[in-house]
This record gives sequence, C-alpha cells and structure tokens, in this order.
Amino acid sequence: MAIHPPSYLVGIDVGGTFTDVLAYSSDNGQLLAAKVPSIPGQQWRGVLDALAALGIAPASIRAFVHGTTIATNALLERKGAPTGLVTTLGFRDVLEIGKGRRLIGGLFEIMWKRPAPIVPRDLRLEVTERTTATGGIQRNVDPAELVPVVEAFRRRGVRSVAISFINSFMNNTNESAVAAELRKLMPEAAISQSAALVPERGEFERTSTCVLNAYLTPMMVDYLDTLAAELKGRGVAAPVNIMGSNGGAMTLQEASQRVAGTFLSGPVGGVSGAIRVAELAGLSHIITFDMGGTSTDVALVHALKPRMSYDNQIDAYPLQTPQLDIHAIGAGGGSIIWIGPDGTLQIGPQSAGAVPGPACYCRGGKEPTISDANLILGRLPTERAISGGLKLDKTLAQSAFRRLADELKTQDIVAVADGALKIAVAKMAGAVREVSVHRGFDPQEFVLVGFGGAGPMHIFSVAEELGIARVMIPRLPGHLCALGQMLADIRRDTVLASGGRLSVLAMDELKRRAAGLRQSAERLLLNDGVPVERHSHLYSLDMRYVGQSFSIPIEWDSDDADWSPLREAFHARHEETFGYASTDHDMEIVNIRLVSFGHVDKPEVRYNPTQDRRPLIERRSVWFGSWIDCPVYIRDALQPEFSFNGPAIVEEAGGTTVVPPNWTVKVHNSGALLCDAPRD
Repeated sequence: MAIHPPSYLVGIDVGGTFTDVLAYSSDNGQLLAAKVPSIPGQQWRGVLDALAALGIAPASIRAFVHGTTIATNALLERKGAPTGLVTTLGFRDVLEIGKGRRLIGGLFEIMWKRPAPIVPRDLRLEVTERTTATGGIQRNVDPAELVPVVEAFRRRGVRSVAISFINSFMNNTNESAVAAELRKLMPEAAISQSAALVPERGEFERTSTCVLNAYLTPMMVDYLDTLAAELKGRGVAAPVNIMGSNGGAMTLQEASQRVAGTFLSGPVGGVSGAIRVAELAGLSHIITFDMGGTSTDVALVHALKPRMSYDNQIDAYPLQTPQLDIHAIGAGGGSIIWIGPDGTLQIGPQSAGAVPGPACYCRGGKEPTISDANLILGRLPTERAISGGLKLDKTLAQSAFRRLADELKTQDIVAVADGALKIAVAKMAGAVREVSVHRGFDPQEFVLVGFGGAGPMHIFSVAEELGIARVMIPRLPGHLCALGQMLADIRRDTVLASGGRLSVLAMDELKRRAAGLRQSAERLLLNDGVPVERHSHLYSLDMRYVGQSFSIPIEWDSDDADWSPLREAFHARHEETFGYASTDHDMEIVNIRLVSFGHVDKPEVRYNPTQDRRPLIERRSVWFGSWIDCPVYIRDALQPEFSFNGPAIVEEAGGTTVVPPNWTVKVHNSGALLCDAPRD
C-alpha cells in the first residue's frame, strides 16, 4: 500500500521581529512550530525561512494562511507608491478639510500640526460629474477630461490612482466609468474606487480609505506576487490566503484589491486563536494581550465575540473598513528604553526590531530594550537558547543598561531595568483600559489572556495593576497568531447604505434588500472557491435614534416578523453603551451589514505533554522587588491538573511565562495555564 506524506495546514505570522509558523498534520494530529527572524524589507524571505525550519515537504502543504504587517509598516514609514486622486469638481480639498477636528495629538498640545495628506494637492485633480444624494446621475464624466489628468499623473510618476466622487456610495456609475477609462489610458497604474471599498455615507472617511488603498496597493501586489512565485518555485501548490483585519481570511486576489482590509492582518490572528483556547478552557469574557517584539496589541472579547469597529484610524488617517477593535501601543520586547528631555525613562515606540535587535541578541544592537531588562532581572535564560536557537548574552545587556544608568547618574542597573519594566507595564495597562473602561466594560470582569513572545512575561504585572484576578497563558503563546490564522474562515463583509425610519419602513422591504445583499455575498464566496453548503451569514443593522449623528450595530434575525425584537435590542444596547434609552423616540436604520463566512476544516489540536521529562529543570535567582530563588519549569512536561505557586518561570518554544509570588497556576486539560491572583 502506498504511503502518502502528511497533509499540513500552515499558519504564518510575520511580525516586526520574528516570523512564527505552525503546521498541523490532519493525518496524525502532529503540531510543528518554528520561529525565525523577520527580514526587514523582504518579509517573504522570513516566510520561506520559517517553512524551511519546519522541515516538511512543500508538496505536503494543503492550506496556507499568512498574516503580515506589511501594509501597516509601509504606511507608518511612508513607503507607499506615488498616488493621484480623481474627484468631483470642487471636492479636491476634502482630505485636508476633514472633520475639522484633531485626529491625533490631543486637544491641549499647542505645537500640534495636522499631518500632510497622503496625496499632495497638485495630484488631487477634479472632473466635472455629479451624482445626487438619492443616486441619480445629473452629469456623466466626459472621457476627454481624463486626458490631461493622465498626462499630469504621468509627469509626476503616479503608480496608483484613487477615484472618489461625491455620493458615489448611492450610485457608482461614474466611478466605474472613470475607472474603466483610466485602465485603458494608464494600464500600468493600480486603480481604486471608493464606492467599491466603502459603499457607505462619510465622504471624508470614504475618500481617505480609498486613498490609503491606492497608496499601498502597488507595494502589496509586488509582495504578494513575489511570495506566490517563491512558494510555487519551492513546490508549494496549496492556495495561499491572507488574514484580513476583519478576523477572516481572504484570497490573494481579494487582498491585492482591498489592501485597506489587511492593516491588522497579523494581530487579528492572535485574537482568533485566543478565542479558540478560551472556549476550550470554558471562558467566555477575555481581554487578549499580545506582546511581541515591536508592539503590544490588546482586544476585548465578550461572550466569545470580538468587538468590531467600522470607523477606524490608522496613524492620522481615517479608515472605514470592518476590523477587530484592537488597540496597539509601541511597547514590545525590542522597544528601546531611553531618557526623555525631562530626564525620565521612556519606553519606545522606537524598536530595535529584528536587525540589529536588542543588545543581548548579539547582532550588533547597542540600545537597551525591554528584552535586555528582563535578562538582567533573571527572567530569561542564559544557558539555554530561546526561540530560533537564539542564545542571549547577559554581559551585552548589562553594558547597554550601564550606559543608560550613567546618564541617570546611578550605578544600580537592576533598579533601572526594574523601573523601565514598571513604566512599560503602566503603558500596557493603559492600553487595556482603552479597550475596556473606555468602552464601558470593567476589566476586572474579564480574564486576561497573555501571548506573543513577551506577553506571558509581563501580563501578571498588568493584571495586578488593573486588579484583574485571573490570567490564562495558552500553549505555544509565541505562535498563537499563527494558530488563529490556521483556524480562519474565509470572510466577506458587505454593506448596503439603505434603511429608513422604523415608523415608515416596511419589514418586507428591508428583507428584500437584505436578500439582495446575501445573493451578492454568496457569489463572492463561490468565486473564492467555497461551496454553498459551507456558507453562513449574519446580519446586523446600523441603527440610531432619529436626529443622532452616530449609529450602533445591532444583530438582526431576518426571520423576525415585526420590529419589536429590533426595537428592544437597540434600546438595551443604547442604555448599556450610553447609560440611557429613549423608548418613546423613533429610530432609523442607516446601513444593512452582512458578514458571510466560508467555513474551512479546523484542526483539533490536542495537548500531548512529554512523559519522559521532569517539569523542573533548574532554579535561579529572579528579581521580584528582591532576588528570590525561583523554580524554572519546562512547559512541555507539565501534565494536565499539575499545579504550583509563584514565584516561578515556565519556559517553552516561543515564550517565557513569569509568575509572580503567591499566584497559583493549574494546567488545564487543553494545556493552557489558568492562573489566579492571591486573595487578600
């Protein structure tokens, strides 16, 4: 009988410092993990290195999902393509006028200056067209008007064009006509249409989103084409999907057209993975805490459902696409510790990254970082290699901190390292408050889930800062984003700017419009290669009281016979969010939203700890306000139901868990560590 090679599901997360990969064999349940340094500017090389580190045959890969921060990094570093904007006559300055409010910087920063638009004014060109607010076409575009537009773009080396016309969300006929003409006149340029990306009200947000998409499309297309070609050249025949900001996967073709939907491609995998491990552990309300080498990303999950956001901002620019409500700060293991103008310690947002990395990595880094501080305080090993075979040098970390201590006029580098970590913890606790307290939730009612290479090292201090009594550390915390990508279903978000007041809108009319939206979504999923029997659909309605300028998404069952369930749900959500409900006030629907999933086979990852190793591998002194002799456990040898008390260190591939004194830890059957704070 012929023996066929294992069939692997592969998830890869490309971070700013490391590239993490997980491979699951559906034949024997084997789970393989690897971590390699990311390669700045050539992230696809990190992907190939990660696959090579697994040691599996490329032909044995049957599904491949990839998360990347390439779009986010390119925007932050302003490395997008030269971009032009074609807009309605009289509307070229929408990007600069905006909402007339400060997008970043705070109200009280007297030196604040509005960031420059992505597209300079001389590349924001107008054409004579008009679509009415109800979708009527008053004036079509004369193709002759586009000839000088194209000439001007070519003189400035424009590689990508955004098209955003007033009211095009109601009728995109003019946008589509101009896009078709530009593709003939400028076949070398990428074309983005605002109505195709954001078929919703919000002229400024829609234009900004379209410009961001155009700005980043050439770079993303180059990256995806290179990645696909390199994978194919190495024998990977499996389809490659990209993780989207909405928590689902998208095909390469979809990702190349909707780059604006990939900004959170990496972090959302971690939220998906955390939801799965929380479900296995019987938890439903969690706050995810993902600390990597460059940043810390946090998100709130209520009843195993992550909060979604449709009105977002990337750097200084509005982004109106569905994405998980993730808050990120520049505090990671590689974040540089420096002294501000006022003589105080500062953390990040600058990072040592993968190259040269923290000083202790022995790759030429000289600046002190969070990782160096942890090594000085005994939290990381010096005798054993960590992820990717990396062995840390404590002498180099001490040298970096000694220079910092000299600036502070002290000789106590332990105190400086400890102080730096306390500042980092305060920043990270602030990020958790942002997604909980600032959204109307009490963080003490949630379990804090720590992952990422550095998350389990700091999460207990963050929990103590916030008074959170329970922490969970998943298995393979440094690879949880990759696990989430393996679990990702294909997801399509569609929206229709349609509705009206409930007092006059007929339920049958709403259902007719919703059915049309579903038909469109099913066609998209079929084009993605997902058969109908694997489709599922969830409706929500953006609702508000008549007269309000903001709306709240409310889940809707399209089988409802009347408005009563919807009215009750909206009143309850409004009171929960804002503290009151106007039950005698009429309400209206602004948008109909549909989330459509194409479900994929999910791996059943089992916990199989090794039976031939003792869990305790050594004892060493670790700093917890004083030096304490601390047991060090190896994670793979911890059996289900095994329990211990802090202080303790737990080491594993891809992450180190630092348990403070008096915390209790128990190993769940899923392999997760369930940790409880000391009772007063």
